[in-house]
Amino acid sequence: MFHHPPPPPPYFHSTHTPRKIRHPNRPPCVAPSKTLYVRNLSEKKSPRVLASALRALFETYGPVADVRVRRSLRMRGQAFVVFRDQAHATAAHAEVQGFVLFAKPMFIEFSRAPSDATVAAEGGDLDEFRRRRIADRDFRRRRIADRDARERAFAATHLASAAAAAVAPAAAPLAVLPAEVPNHILFLQALPKDVAVAEIEAAFAPFDGLVEVRWVAVKPDVAFVEFASDAHAAFAKSALASTLSLRDGAPPVSISFANR
Repeated sequence: MFHHPPPPPPYFHSTHTPRKIRHPNRPPCVAPSKTLYVRNLSEKKSPRVLASALRALFETYGPVADVRVRRSLRMRGQAFVVFRDQAHATAAHAEVQGFVLFAKPMFIEFSRAPSDATVAAEGGDLDEFRRRRIADRDFRRRRIADRDARERAFAATHLASAAAAAVAPAAAPLAVLPAEVPNHILFLQALPKDVAVAEIEAAFAPFDGLVEVRWVAVKPDVAFVEFASDAHAAFAKSALASTLSLRDGAPPVSISFANR
């Protein structure tokens, strides 16, 4: 059993400096599993080459029951590695994290559901397991479609309000403030002086489209939170406005759209 990833074979291009790995928006699964979910794989290599390379690497930790490299366009760069023993999967999860394979560092987490190979090996009803998995997948897709429709409707309303405010007469009363111009970056103010980036990330992690949090070191009470689109940022801002407080008893954090 290796305590560190072994020297890679020639097709492991590991000479590049690893770059920062961004975690998926969905919090990673921390419950141990025999199945590891591997992402950020090279999309330039064929599934056959990736499967062979992954098996060669992970088998140094113990017997591997199955390696599944996703072939669909939406799931490219992702794979599942199934171990026969939980202890081997746990060791590989900890020690192979960030290993550079074909010039890309891998991000590894435990799978949220057992694999077909694990269910079959443990004597489960494989047909019933597959039926439940398909039903769960269809339910998640419907929920995502409904959520996206709500976000688009919200963004359209918000953008219409901003446009109306932009063309308002110049003689409007000074007490009437124009609506903020939407942006995919949110500006946070009045943060606790001892706040950590991880605390801000945890507050925004439940919202889809989160890209990253940028904390301003020279002014520790402000930060920027970037989302994939204006709609994602607007949805998070609306949900957390006047309610985000990172310390018990502290006033809410001010959330606004960053200036373009």
